[in-house]
Amino acid sequence: MPTAIVTGGAIRIGKAMALHLAGKGFNIALHYHQSNPTAVIEEIKSHGVHCQGYSCDLSNLEEAEPFVARVTADFNDVELLINSAANFIQENLEETQKDTLTDTFHLNLMSPFLLMRDFKRTINKGMIVNIIDERVRKHISTFGAYSVSKVGLKYLTELAAVEWGETVRVNGIAPGLILPPQGGAPDYLEKAAKKVPTRTHGNIENLLQALDYLLENQFVNGDTLFVDGAESWRQV
Repeated sequence: MPTAIVTGGAIRIGKAMALHLAGKGFNIALHYHQSNPTAVIEEIKSHGVHCQGYSCDLSNLEEAEPFVARVTADFNDVELLINSAANFIQENLEETQKDTLTDTFHLNLMSPFLLMRDFKRTINKGMIVNIIDERVRKHISTFGAYSVSKVGLKYLTELAAVEWGETVRVNGIAPGLILPPQGGAPDYLEKAAKKVPTRTHGNIENLLQALDYLLENQFVNGDTLFVDGAESWRQV
């Protein structure tokens, strides 16, 4: 039975993907930081698979670097890494604080880099999926550090796919209007959907369908699937 490492696996997109993969027969190595993973772990186990939680502050590179080794000490059949953990801080370029810049780059880009590197070094098979963002096609500075980190993650996805493709496929999923921001108004999605070319918003199932496609199509490598209703092609 294969194992998937899912960062940010206790909440939002990471949680949905962890549960979906459990339903497909994957054991789950579930990363979390400040969220309580107990209920998610139990729900994952209800699928008849093994799940173990790993607490780690991925904005601290000293904690991030040994993370894959921690997992592989417990699981010898890892075949999938999903980098979903991220922060999303609203500061434009001029407003960006040093701590925001450091934490965002560490969590959203540098830790995924380290986890990907060690996945290749120690596992050297299967696939890596990076959760990116539709805004990487745009030039909107509202979330400055976040946007730059996700552009970097997309480029890293492409570089790794070229270098490692013989043994490890590397792809990305760029969600659009799928979930409201934490603390968003109840009608956030409906209002924001007016700016999407389809005039609709997506849902978690759309992302899971994208994940299934990447899992099943062995000749897709270095691609980023934009699940966004073409929102990324709008420049404002």
